[in-house]
Amino acid sequence: MHDTVVLILLGALSGLVSGVTGFGSGLILMGTLVAIMPVQQATVIAAVLAVVLAAVNLHSVRRDIPWREVWPTLITGVPAVVLGVWLLTVLDEAILRGGVAFIILLGVASVLWSRGSRRFEQRWLAYAAGALSGVFNGALGTGGPPLVIYALLRGWEKEPCKAFYSTLFLLMGLFRLVLLVTQGVATAEALGQGVLILVPVVGAWVLGKWIFQRASTQVFRYAGVALLMAIAVNLLTGI
Repeated sequence: MHDTVVLILLGALSGLVSGVTGFGSGLILMGTLVAIMPVQQATVIAAVLAVVLAAVNLHSVRRDIPWREVWPTLITGVPAVVLGVWLLTVLDEAILRGGVAFIILLGVASVLWSRGSRRFEQRWLAYAAGALSGVFNGALGTGGPPLVIYALLRGWEKEPCKAFYSTLFLLMGLFRLVLLVTQGVATAEALGQGVLILVPVVGAWVLGKWIFQRASTQVFRYAGVALLMAIAVNLLTGI
């Protein structure tokens, strides 16, 4: 019973954060659920909630999807997952985590330096963001930061930013969930737990969406930067 209450509270927190920033649910869930359940079970629950949260986020900003920016990231992102998996087999995980954290912090510094006044229009950045996202996802399951940093560096308003990475999170999340099911990792119990807490998760997401709609683009940028820094710290402290 205690674990169920904790699961509901953590799920609600992830929904709130995702509603405000459009990402970060995995950071909250995977960083905490492993303390009360096996890693595989936590992975499945986080994957279920990630897909649902990406879907509701995308629906809320569906008119602002920058499709021209989505396709280049997918073209390089999908094959880069294979490279990430290979790197995991040949490099020490501590080196990978430190490298990812360094790149995130470098991206955060770039976002803060630009302050939204400078728009990075170079086309190659979309391909680079997709490739880095694929490598990070394949190696450590942390593919979101490059996409978030890219969207913030483009200087978009908050709606296109959220629409951009929600689209990619949904597509990649569905693919990952299918893999978890077909490989036998996603048990009926874990899937059931993910479905069980959808109501409080989506309820908290509605509150997060309300905050998102009332926040300025600049506040949205700073919230995203703060969450990225938390991801980097999490990666470093886990070494």
